[in-house]
Amino acid sequence: MVGGTRTSVGEAELVVKKALASVPLQKEIYELFLDDDPVVAMRASYVAMKLAQSDPSTAQEFKKLLLKNLSHYTQQEVRWHVPQLLVQLKLTAAERRNAYAVVMEWSETDASKIVAYYGLQAAADFAEVDDALLEDFIPRLRKLNASGAKSVSNRCKKIAKQLEIEL
Repeated sequence: MVGGTRTSVGEAELVVKKALASVPLQKEIYELFLDDDPVVAMRASYVAMKLAQSDPSTAQEFKKLLLKNLSHYTQQEVRWHVPQLLVQLKLTAAERRNAYAVVMEWSETDASKIVAYYGLQAAADFAEVDDALLEDFIPRLRKLNASGAKSVSNRCKKIAKQLEIEL
């Protein structure tokens, strides 16, 4: 997983294939989200996201680790992938509200528009099944929509349509 840029996926597809059959390898992948090498951390989170897309149970296995480390995920590339993992999980109401709070904070404060894009979508998915979150989410979505970034505004419009709300 070493070498390349923070946005290159390297041999990720090969790792995904191997990891689908190896829980110990999956555990190692999730632990690498906090690696000091940003390329390693990004690729690990990317591989985990791809694993979860292929088999959501792979993310469920590491739910406690993901939730425990949410506040420690500071690298923007990891923050691109973690929201996509969170929506794959079966969460309790309390876990969902905690995950929502974190991804909304990322969406509103991280300099990366990609973090906002994926964070907002995860937050919307959580709010869609929780009226209290929806009540909190709508004004925040409107504010982010008005903030100016075209990619974020486009995501806000799609989310508004998904939730059948007016921006």
